[in-house]
Amino acid sequence: MPICPKCHSTDIDWLAAGGGGTVYTYTIVHHATHPAFADKVPYVVAVVELDEGPRMVTNIKNCRVEDVRGGMRVSIYFEDAAEGFRLPQAQPG
Repeated sequence: MPICPKCHSTDIDWLAAGGGGTVYTYTIVHHATHPAFADKVPYVVAVVELDEGPRMVTNIKNCRVEDVRGGMRVSIYFEDAAEGFRLPQAQPG
């Protein structure tokens, strides 16, 4: 069940977000944990703090992994992952 990470309330609601944020923390993945990801390494998994406050886990794409930094501005976009399934991703900007 989703809860507020600050007060632990379950009284939450969906809100629209503008799509901008900053990299809160990140890691560069060098070892594929599944054969399906073998051609994707290295890649960045990051926690992005949205301008509205919530944090989300996503990939940072469309830049070199060595250029990712904490505090870097990113924008969220949606990428087709499978038929009828889209994932939020982040890119510089």
